[in-house]
Amino acid sequence: MKKVFYHVLTPMHIGSGTTLSLIDLPIQREVHTDFPVMPSSAIKGVVRASFNEQEQEDIFGKGDEEGKVIFTDGKILLFPVKSLKGVFVWITSPYVLERFKRDTEINVEIPKVEKDNSVVSSNNVLMNNNKLVLEEFTFNAAINENLKKLKEITKCEIDEDKIVVVSDDVFKFFVKNYTEVNARIKIDQEKGTVQKGGLWYEELLPAETVFYGCIDARKKPEHQDQLNKVIGKNKQ
Repeated sequence: MKKVFYHVLTPMHIGSGTTLSLIDLPIQREVHTDFPVMPSSAIKGVVRASFNEQEQEDIFGKGDEEGKVIFTDGKILLFPVKSLKGVFVWITSPYVLERFKRDTEINVEIPKVEKDNSVVSSNNVLMNNNKLVLEEFTFNAAINENLKKLKEITKCEIDEDKIVVVSDDVFKFFVKNYTEVNARIKIDQEKGTVQKGGLWYEELLPAETVFYGCIDARKKPEHQDQLNKVIGKNKQ
């Protein structure tokens, strides 16, 4: 089994197809946590498109045929939030780290964090009196340099001095309320004005979000070569 990390470099929309809010095109979220999620089918589709037609059939199957490589959903690990100092930080939470440790079997330190507190990887993002200010919220902060190891683990281009652990409830609040929501319009080609009913709102994951997942061969060792091809072609 290979652990993989997905670093979102531009705002991304993986739509849910349904809406229960004012946002017409929301992103997909886990039902039980409300965390953003990258469905395995979406990941597989993007990876599949990077191969030629014959390779697609060999690795991913043809028609209803079972593929030789299995993808898990991409689960969120780090989420970017605006910071009063340092521009922005990447936040995570104890639950997110616990789940990451369970899913990947990678040993990470998991700090305990209360609602109004935080743990940061350095003092580069702290104001006077060890205060961390994210959006309009202020948190007490303690420093734990072991969090810097997340950069080495993910191998993503993130700043090791800007990693923050907040409480699970605070993390859920930010990933629910601080995504990007953009207004989209459709132009009437004849009149050159906005078409009636042509205004909608689309939710996007902000750039710099980091997800993780796993890729494995369906049958070992028969399908190991196909797994190696996928990893090799999409290696960071």
